[in-house]
Amino acid sequence: MADNSSTSRQKPGKKSIVFLCILTVLVIAYEFFVSFGQEIISDPMQQQTTVHFIDVGQGDCSLIVSGGDAVLMDAGLTATSDQVIAYLKEAGVTRLVAAVGTHPHEDHIGGMAAVLEAFPTDVLYLPAQTALTATYSAMLDAAEQTGVSVQVPSPGQVLEFGNHASLTFLAPAPDDTFDNVNNDSIISMLAADDFRVLFTGDAEAQAEEAVLASGADLSCDVLKVGHHGSDTSSTNAFLDAASPKIAVISCGKYNDYGHPHPETLARLAEHGASVHVTADSGTFRYPTPVN
Repeated sequence: MADNSSTSRQKPGKKSIVFLCILTVLVIAYEFFVSFGQEIISDPMQQQTTVHFIDVGQGDCSLIVSGGDAVLMDAGLTATSDQVIAYLKEAGVTRLVAAVGTHPHEDHIGGMAAVLEAFPTDVLYLPAQTALTATYSAMLDAAEQTGVSVQVPSPGQVLEFGNHASLTFLAPAPDDTFDNVNNDSIISMLAADDFRVLFTGDAEAQAEEAVLASGADLSCDVLKVGHHGSDTSSTNAFLDAASPKIAVISCGKYNDYGHPHPETLARLAEHGASVHVTADSGTFRYPTPVN
């Protein structure tokens, strides 16, 4: 009986030791994962606003990422749609708060249908100017089939998203009438903390003059140069108002248009802007400062 009694007292002891060991491991694991998760959440790189000027050859495509939200400004050509989708996925994009087709030219909206089919998108912003092209129709069909709201933004309309980021639409105004579709381009300003990026699509001198006349604040840190650096855009008056520190030009290497034009590069240099051309240096990524 004494031996049995001794054995019965040892068994609970062993169970207690095993239980305590398991409990200790669980506590340590819990503290590790909580701490690790807090480090990820508090990492400023996860929260800051970043603009990716994606190299799509002779086209336009920019991605804005802020606090987990993403906005796409144009989608490049039809031929580069797979490249754009792959870039967005690599950047961690699973959904778009908004997509903007600045104007209905294939080198800006060619990849939009594929993007809308690949990523859930809340809203697609387009100018009032439409186009009777297969590319434009494919984009609208994709928006309808995926349930994306299509809207024409008004000057002064603001889209707020991410980590205190906002996109303010500046032009075109409803009463603006232009002969050239390029001048119907949506012009918008991204603001994040004290950092501003001005997007101009293919806006040329006439559209620049109109937005200047509206009194909009065009001052920016980064200018997405209009019409791939064509001499038809980036007038001295416009650059005086924008006064960018950095100018980004999206164009293809050895393109048929001679973009960027030497006259445009000279004007940008005269205004003190550091110029980045995707044809030369590829995709240009610019992170905003984090306070």
